[in-house]
Amino acid sequence: MSAILYDARGNPITVSFPDTVTNETITDARPITAVLSALNGEVLMDLNGAAVAIFDLRSGALTGTLVFEGTVDGVNYIGLPGFDLQTEAYLAAVPSAGVLAKTYVIGVSGLRRIRVRMSVFTSGTVTVAARASSADFQIYAKPIPATLGVTVTAAANTGATLTLPAPGAGLFIYLTALYVGRNATAALTGTATLLITTTNLPGGPVFSIGNAMIAGGTAPDVELEPAQAIKASAANTAVTVVMPVPGAAVLWRANAFYYVGA
Repeated sequence: MSAILYDARGNPITVSFPDTVTNETITDARPITAVLSALNGEVLMDLNGAAVAIFDLRSGALTGTLVFEGTVDGVNYIGLPGFDLQTEAYLAAVPSAGVLAKTYVIGVSGLRRIRVRMSVFTSGTVTVAARASSADFQIYAKPIPATLGVTVTAAANTGATLTLPAPGAGLFIYLTALYVGRNATAALTGTATLLITTTNLPGGPVFSIGNAMIAGGTAPDVELEPAQAIKASAANTAVTVVMPVPGAAVLWRANAFYYVGA
């Protein structure tokens, strides 16, 4: 016969793991609240395998800023973004200049502990209620932001090559955006087709454009913004975009944004 566990208030624990907030064990029966009223005041919550944490912040007259922080080793904390259930926006910090009534959700999978901390304090108090759950709050695809970019230009009537350099052993280039265009200092009357070619991209895409230009005109020839990043065909290999000779008084400009990964 298994023993019945009880929380700090005498309620039987009926979940697989109890929440611990500021050294006090809690259950669904009676959630805990704590009051912060000083600089670096904090509410700690041990996660015990939880995947998501929720903090409810209530104050009638708080002037200060609250931040969410998590830790793996129990000593070193890092900042975490909180998802505002009302505005559906992520915030790294919660400022308050009076009334505060917000609820935030934070993904905490793998973390040992999470806390709300008063990083800036002038006056007032805030009441914090905290809960955690092993259930997922949101399952979504989070785009990886482009952290690298390259640009190239050339003199008039000169070809150009935009090169995304080889990223290193075992790593691939992930192209997130490509922009190629021309500008002309004098009119170009032409009927030729220019081919913008690429290397180390799936299928070896080629872009066909006309070469006629007006004096002082611009032509946005390639505006590639894929819904998902395009992975290079080969690891540790540069990606290039090659632009041919465009014609008298015509100049190229190309920009690319990307990140690298396995």
